[in-house]
Amino acid sequence: MKKVLNINMRGIIITIEEDAFRRLSNYLDSISNHFKTKKGYEDILGDIETRIAELFQQKLKDKKQAITMEDVEEVISVMGHPSDFNIDEEEYTTASPETSKRKGKRLFRDMDNRIIAGVCAGLGAYFNIDMVWFRVAFVAALFLGGSSILIYLILWVVIPPARTLSEKLEMQGDPVTIENIENAFKEEMNGLKDKLNDLTKQAKETFHKK
Repeated sequence: MKKVLNINMRGIIITIEEDAFRRLSNYLDSISNHFKTKKGYEDILGDIETRIAELFQQKLKDKKQAITMEDVEEVISVMGHPSDFNIDEEEYTTASPETSKRKGKRLFRDMDNRIIAGVCAGLGAYFNIDMVWFRVAFVAALFLGGSSILIYLILWVVIPPARTLSEKLEMQGDPVTIENIENAFKEEMNGLKDKLNDLTKQAKETFHKK
């Protein structure tokens, strides 16, 4: 009989066999070493650990008592290994929608493109339809019968928000792998940088007008 351990991964308690835990620890160390010199290291590592914990949790739902070495190896094959890729910051480019892998999507509220709660933006991402059409439909329904407010509120409560990088990847239908998490983080940083540059430019223009 193998010795088992109870570990806490981002607030999720996982029961895991001792040899599997050693393999997992070595894997997480390799990920940590890969990202430790990059900006946002803790956020990236946190998203990866959360996703691994979710995958383990799914396995334990099937009346399984503990995560085994085979389970760890399977999760590693899904997530990928840092040695499998090496993306240079200067050579990074965003993958086009045509080349991105689209697997099973999950419905989330899109917090990055929201006007109120991100319901319409989330529906647009899930059904691959421009979010504007959902907004138009809710406004039109409001004038026709007023029921759209109630429907919107129900969806607001029922649909979870996409806050982590893993959730945003699932919302778009992209595989939640180490590489995709890193790429998504770079996209966010590039987007934030562009917004800061725009604000700086606007501030300078306002200052010169005075």
